[in-house]
Amino acid sequence: MKMNNKIALEEHFATEEFLEDVKPYFIREGTWEINRDTIVDITGKRLEIMDAAGIEMTILSLSSPAIQGFRKLDDAISAARRINDYLYNVIRDHRDRFAAFAAVPTQDAQAAIDELTRCVKEYDFKGALINGWCMPEGEDEPVYLDDERYLPFWAAVEELGVPIYLHPRPTSKEVANFEFKNHYWMQNAAWGWHMQTGTHVLRLIGSGLFDKYPKLKLVIGHMGEGLPYMLWRTNNRVATHKRDCKVEKPIPYYFNNNIWITTSAHCSTPALTCAMMEMSSDRIMFSTDYPYDTMEQSAEWFDNIPFSETDKEKMGRLNAKNLFNL
Repeated sequence: MKMNNKIALEEHFATEEFLEDVKPYFIREGTWEINRDTIVDITGKRLEIMDAAGIEMTILSLSSPAIQGFRKLDDAISAARRINDYLYNVIRDHRDRFAAFAAVPTQDAQAAIDELTRCVKEYDFKGALINGWCMPEGEDEPVYLDDERYLPFWAAVEELGVPIYLHPRPTSKEVANFEFKNHYWMQNAAWGWHMQTGTHVLRLIGSGLFDKYPKLKLVIGHMGEGLPYMLWRTNNRVATHKRDCKVEKPIPYYFNNNIWITTSAHCSTPALTCAMMEMSSDRIMFSTDYPYDTMEQSAEWFDNIPFSETDKEKMGRLNAKNLFNL
């Protein structure tokens, strides 16, 4: 049975400013001219496709790597503010169909706090989507969000009460040239992005972040970036070989208290079954990863999964509605 009021929340856009960043993602998926028009569109064809797929509302985010791709702080701050202002003005007359995640300059914790706070309080944005690590000017290696410099940021996020969506970005060149040499096909969406983001999530957990800020809300996509499948194994090893892991509770605890996942671009019923058994249907939300995957494929799969209408209603819309106060 088709569900006509789904909410999707890993849905991307770009502007002319960021087209060169996203162009490589589309090379093998058709002509660039068509895809270019697709990703910059927000209130045109996108709405028609949403209607056809039974998607009532979308939470929009700037496509990866976005603001995290900048090295200079001033550039990151001005770009984030420019993008957030643009998105607010585009969707302000369509708030029944669109909400937004802020783009934030994580090159500096206070700058990220300031921009997130502005967007939440002035624009009613529903949180922020962060595209993984960044490499601020002066750094020689990627900086992840478990770094102690971000503790004030996470404290502010907890106080604001909004979720952070942690999204993949391309692997650093140094890692890619070593890990994926002669196999660059797996560097991004086929494998590398998900393992990178799953590792980032475990870094956050293992740093003790959720013990310091127990009300934090983190969302990850692609059916949990492989983590639900590995929870028992990871937790068992930490329990017997804790080493420098700083968690105070079992690893699965955080997946049932601080973390939500989405189905974005992962239309696998067995994978969803695993996630439901590990986390319950209360912590899973529908998404499509448009325009990198199609709304049609995700919607057709989700509408026909062999689960109860109660679970489908929760995953399709109610969980998102409650989490983001829609």
